[in-house]
Amino acid sequence: MANAEPLMLEEHRTYPLAGHLEVFKDPTAQLDFGHILSYPISHDFKAIPGYFNEGFGSQVIWLRFQVRQTVPFSGGAYLALGPPVLDYVTVYVQIGGNSNDPDAYREFRLGDHIPVSESQRYQPDFVVPLNLTDGVISWVYIRLQTSSNLALLGSIKPGDILAQSNNIILILQVAMLSVYLFTALISLLLYIRLRQSLFGFYGMFLLFLFNNRISATGILPLVFPSFAHHINDIMVYQNACGACIFLVLFGSTLFEPVLSLRQRQFFRLLLVIASLTFISTPFLPIAIIFCTIFVIGICLFSLMIWLSFKSLKKNIYGSFYYCVAFSLILVGPAMELLRLTGKLPTTMVMGNLVQFVTFGNIMLLTLGLADKLRIDHKNALLAERNAKQNAQEMATEMTVELRQKQQMLEDTLERQVRFVSMVTHEYRTPLAVIRINLDLLSKKKHEPRILNFAVNKMQRATARLMELLEVNLDKAKFAKDDFQLSVGNLGVLNLVEEVIGQAGEFWPWSQLDLSTRLDADLIVSGDRRLLKTALLNLLDNAIKYSPEGSAVEVNVCRQGTEAVIDVIDQGVGIPPEERERVFEKYYRIPGNESVLGSGMGLYLVKIIVGEHYGTVAIQNNGSGTTVTVRLPVITAS
Repeated sequence: MANAEPLMLEEHRTYPLAGHLEVFKDPTAQLDFGHILSYPISHDFKAIPGYFNEGFGSQVIWLRFQVRQTVPFSGGAYLALGPPVLDYVTVYVQIGGNSNDPDAYREFRLGDHIPVSESQRYQPDFVVPLNLTDGVISWVYIRLQTSSNLALLGSIKPGDILAQSNNIILILQVAMLSVYLFTALISLLLYIRLRQSLFGFYGMFLLFLFNNRISATGILPLVFPSFAHHINDIMVYQNACGACIFLVLFGSTLFEPVLSLRQRQFFRLLLVIASLTFISTPFLPIAIIFCTIFVIGICLFSLMIWLSFKSLKKNIYGSFYYCVAFSLILVGPAMELLRLTGKLPTTMVMGNLVQFVTFGNIMLLTLGLADKLRIDHKNALLAERNAKQNAQEMATEMTVELRQKQQMLEDTLERQVRFVSMVTHEYRTPLAVIRINLDLLSKKKHEPRILNFAVNKMQRATARLMELLEVNLDKAKFAKDDFQLSVGNLGVLNLVEEVIGQAGEFWPWSQLDLSTRLDADLIVSGDRRLLKTALLNLLDNAIKYSPEGSAVEVNVCRQGTEAVIDVIDQGVGIPPEERERVFEKYYRIPGNESVLGSGMGLYLVKIIVGEHYGTVAIQNNGSGTTVTVRLPVITAS
């Protein structure tokens, strides 16, 4: 027979289950609800004082209590159970007359491993409607199975009080979580701004703590109802380990000025243990993880309290806040460890003690860091004032030297300008003389035809030489994007044929093949001299990097509104990682030092094609390289 007194609902208020619970332990985890109701198991339940708290264990726990309602509740009567980290909580509420018949009970499947869509969980606690009949005693059975602490808190509340208390709890939890998150973000911003690792460690500690508390307080299923049941345990336990890691780093950095060698080694030991626990969390029993975390916490806070006193003796700013904060939080883990191992009773206050203590600790640590930041800022201003005075003195001493350097630079620039002018003049004059004399020779009608042919070739070569000279003198302008195009309508095929003809004269040993798929010549708007320079540079590269005697193909076609010119060689190709870099100024692919070049050819090609609103791209064709130039075509109006 049951020894616990039935819970009598005689007033419109909250009724705790403490003192009304009976418990039965099922170490086999094989008994179903029908077995629990049958004799002799139904007589093996034992009454317990207060709430149930067994510490860590693997067995299934059955609890039950009797309830009788004599006063109607506004909104009905509801059973609220916690803590929110219990894995599986199955509640059976009697709705029929025979208390020994399993069919006389309604089943509710709850727990943080149950999907929200199945458990209908819309509040942090696990809530079940009782639907009691006035004046009739009803039985409520609870099956508890969890990898965390085997403890159960519970109460029966009227619907309106339940809604009101849930709202208050949610507001408080969200407010505390917001403080964690806001303080963490501020600390990380300070780390980014000041590059002080202390603020970075503190911010990461708070972020892990935020993730831990959002699950441990039952908020996660309300935020992510579709998959919260998959990540609850990881969010609680692994984030607790992560918070330990960064708290160790924070403490060792905070107290660096007063650390002894042994204390540094002890911090390293705690860091290694916390890191190994963090990595092993998915594979370790929850009891081991919790015990490890709390032992680390007690050792860490004890050490930091001692270091706070040492800092306080040396008048280090913020030490008072740290001393109070770590002394306060040491009480929380110690009592929580005793509660989780079943040494202290579970109560509503004990269940939330760590959270309240942690919140106070965060506030005190933040005040200590703010005081440190204020002093650092004051010292920085003093150092800046001294630095400005030193800088003024140095500036006065350097002024004369800078003026001398400026004069030397101006003289050097003037000599360079004179040199460029001289080179320009010296190149233009002999070329002009040669061209004039070649014009005279071409007018002699009595010379043989071969002389005329040779003279014509020399005239074309000289004209191209003049053209190349103009381009080379404009290279500095290209580099600064400081040049203007001489734009006109150009036939693409005509331009390509002209370039191939000149290339054949410059490199008579080369084999240049032109193919086209055009019904009519394409017209583009561009600068003939610059486009010829770009195409000749492509042919020059194709010939230089191809085996001797191999053919270089030039294909011309139209694709949509673009004229497409492909230059295809049979060379060694260009590695994919180099295809963008070869367009950089002065860049050459490593290993090609034996081939003459300056690294300006493809750079000029990209600049010129870009100025004509076109694109240039490189790809390997299996036996060489294909360079594709695309230019917009002028469409007929």
